[in-house]
Amino acid sequence: MALNHQRRTDKWWETEYSDYIHSYLQYHEVKWRMVYGARSPQIHLRPVLIKTIRSIAKTCEMSNVCVHLAVTLMDFFMDNHDLKFDTIMLVSFACLTLAAKIEEHCLKIPKLNTMQNVISKDVTNSHFRKVEMKILMFFEFNVAVPTVAHFIEFYKDHFFCDSDFYHNEFANILKDKFNRMILSYQDASLESIKLISYNPSMVAASIILTTRHTLGLVPCWTPQLRKVTGYLKKDLVQCCSLLGYFF
Repeated sequence: MALNHQRRTDKWWETEYSDYIHSYLQYHEVKWRMVYGARSPQIHLRPVLIKTIRSIAKTCEMSNVCVHLAVTLMDFFMDNHDLKFDTIMLVSFACLTLAAKIEEHCLKIPKLNTMQNVISKDVTNSHFRKVEMKILMFFEFNVAVPTVAHFIEFYKDHFFCDSDFYHNEFANILKDKFNRMILSYQDASLESIKLISYNPSMVAASIILTTRHTLGLVPCWTPQLRKVTGYLKKDLVQCCSLLGYFF
């Protein structure tokens, strides 16, 4: 995960320590995991909030990893608070800025005026910092948590096996379909309330399995993917069904 005052020079999943980092992230996702009850009185607003987060992230050229972290923080904070509409919009934006401070370069962190069209113009920077602090205190300052997008980046590097490119003339077409499909299933996982209770690494592995099966790649779950993720195919079937794919 990037520090906000440094430019990212290496992607952790491409370094020699990637296996160790992945093991730590799987340990951390279990240690951090909170119980999600889908009990927020404002849960019906979740699609709008996610759409707003995505829109701001696109404008500020933030990564998919940042979006997933922002939504994760928002989901668990909302699940434990009853918030008014103005406040909940402010909370969603605060979750995005906190995520950006962890995952992005400081120049990409959105400013308060980015949200002035959907929140009260009376909200000051001081007020906004207090909202950020309330979120940090709720999570006991432990907000650098692994998400589906973190694990996907690692698993993508192990998606293909040699037999997938038996017909080399279709390699570029296959890779293009793969990238579009992975992104589509990531979006679906972000929008699904039922998947929030699953460990992000399991959801990410399920996305990889579903994508390989959809593309007709055989085997759909390779020995390498089993080794890298730590999951058997049977472990992922239920998650795949929640993504809309049934084996």
